[in-house]
Amino acid sequence: MIDNIQKAIHETAKEKGWWDEPRETGTCLMLMVSELAEAMEGYRVGNPPSDKIPAFSQIEEELADVIIRILDYAEHNGFCIEGAIVAKMAYNKTREHRHGGKKA
Repeated sequence: MIDNIQKAIHETAKEKGWWDEPRETGTCLMLMVSELAEAMEGYRVGNPPSDKIPAFSQIEEELADVIIRILDYAEHNGFCIEGAIVAKMAYNKTREHRHGGKKA
């Protein structure tokens, strides 16, 4: 399912011109981070409804944007995020409580 969403996201990004020119990896990664910063700003102002998708909160919208940017970048680079998530979830089940005592 995520694989299909990943493909659709990337197709839309290409159609809208986001991949007309090569994109630098660092820029793509920082755009993902900027969406998290926007989610934090939504939190700071009380998480009101999104201006663009009012059925959802600002935090929900920005977290969706984070995932959209990740999946767009992943598809462009031929990464299988769905498979990586499943594998990482399986690995995390084998880890110690709080990964051996991490504070956060």
